[in-house]
Amino acid sequence: MALKVVVDSSSGLSRADALAQGLYFVPLSVTIGEKTFSEGVDITADEFYKLIADGPMPKTAQPSPKLYLDVFEEASKDGDDVLLLSISSKVSGAFQAATLARSMCHHPERIHLFDTLSFFGGIRIMLEETLHRIGEPIGELIAYLADLRGKIRVFAGMDTLDYVYKGGRLSKFHLALGIFLHAKPIGTLEDGSVILAGKVIGTKNAMKFVVDRSKAEPIDFDYPCYLFYSSDRAILDRFLDQHFYPAYPDKKDLPIIQIDPLIGSHIGPLVYGIFYVSVEKDKKKRSLIQKVRADFRAKFPKKNEKTKP
Repeated sequence: MALKVVVDSSSGLSRADALAQGLYFVPLSVTIGEKTFSEGVDITADEFYKLIADGPMPKTAQPSPKLYLDVFEEASKDGDDVLLLSISSKVSGAFQAATLARSMCHHPERIHLFDTLSFFGGIRIMLEETLHRIGEPIGELIAYLADLRGKIRVFAGMDTLDYVYKGGRLSKFHLALGIFLHAKPIGTLEDGSVILAGKVIGTKNAMKFVVDRSKAEPIDFDYPCYLFYSSDRAILDRFLDQHFYPAYPDKKDLPIIQIDPLIGSHIGPLVYGIFYVSVEKDKKKRSLIQKVRADFRAKFPKKNEKTKP
């Protein structure tokens, strides 16, 4: 019995990309003006950001359970287990729709729903790890993902406070103050919800803030790590050249991905940042102990360790 993996479009994958990887795909929708699009199907990220540049604020809505029901029935028809890596239930009603759909399936015991408490790059990290462990028993795999979920971090520099304010995460007073001070918000995830990690004056300071936070909660490069942007690759390139690469000079081959329309609806254009897995505290502590020991040995080598003249 195999395991079939389902992702929604908040992963940033298109339907074609998902199918090419042998995945099952659920498109989420975004509405701009009077028109509703299925992301990953009939609208690209570039098209989305072009439409909202001078148009109305985009809107999102909870998907129909039937979208999930059809995918679950197709994926499980040969008796296989199905695992959904869902967008955070704190951000979207998609997980609720998937839960209802599972109850309507012919074999709900085969359908396993995993709330990633994340989206976009966070889902991509968990997806990559899932595909590496695809042969494990489903219970062990889900336990592994639950542990991994708590270590995923994101720090995103944003050019405007408007989308954060309209999403209800900022008071009108702080919006006005931020605009007056030219404040740049930095977004992050906490227990599956988008919150502000901070607000700083100017883009340069915002970029420095993102790198500083990645140092304070160190990146574990043994796991996938994604750099990302929304509407304009140039702002990410500035962040990379002036801040990220100087801090991590040997990490110039990390993958770069573009924020999908649904997530872009919540955080807006001109966004850049990093999704990664943080170093575990005990691993960080062991690394520090190892460094101290190495430094000590370098300063006070044993007789048989001394360099011969």
